[in-house]
Amino acid sequence: MARIPAMLLLAAALAAPAAAAETILVVGDSHTVGAFGQRLDGALRAEAGTRVATYGVCSASPQSYLSETEHSCGFLFRDFRGAAPAKWLGNRVREANQARFVRTPELAQLVSDYTPTLTVVALGSNGLTEDSVRRTLEAVHKNGAACVWIGPPDMRKPSSTSIDAIYAILRKQKVTEKATIAQARADSCRLIDSRAFGYLRYPANSGDGTHYGGGLAPLGARWGADAAAAVLAAFKP
Repeated sequence: MARIPAMLLLAAALAAPAAAAETILVVGDSHTVGAFGQRLDGALRAEAGTRVATYGVCSASPQSYLSETEHSCGFLFRDFRGAAPAKWLGNRVREANQARFVRTPELAQLVSDYTPTLTVVALGSNGLTEDSVRRTLEAVHKNGAACVWIGPPDMRKPSSTSIDAIYAILRKQKVTEKATIAQARADSCRLIDSRAFGYLRYPANSGDGTHYGGGLAPLGARWGADAAAAVLAAFKP
């Protein structure tokens, strides 16, 4: 068999179109600040061809990202380099009683800053409304990005009834597991229902009923890894 000259192989490689980079913006609440979000961020960054920025604010809801609500129980900000961006660290508004208050970054501004091709919304543990979900979708889709929404797990606090109500609101606003990629780029989100990860069902006598920290951190990290795999399977080109 005739050998193809090395120079021709090199020319062909140079002429081949490069795979499109996936620019991913993640926004979330205290779960994103903790083991779940840190593993989610790391797993997405580890995928070849991705650039990832992650913003988690403890106690945040969709409304927090729409109105720059102040919270004081913790945050995680990482830009494409994995560093805390000076721009948003400057959003810290005051310090009192050793608590660091930050103003939640506005989602529309984050979308403008990072121009993501995919936005991952990991919110719902702190409640939401139909209006805040609708406005979140509008902000996410302003630049035509695809969207995936990671819903909350089955925790002790809030109750299962409250979590069921959160998922009912999401589905009413077209955030569903059945959303096609085209729909998830237009006016809806592909839903990841975290209740499907049975290992996340919150223990009766461990933790604070909400967070996967301390001895429950391995479960939070597993959740982040599984959620990242689901996101990449659905939306990576």
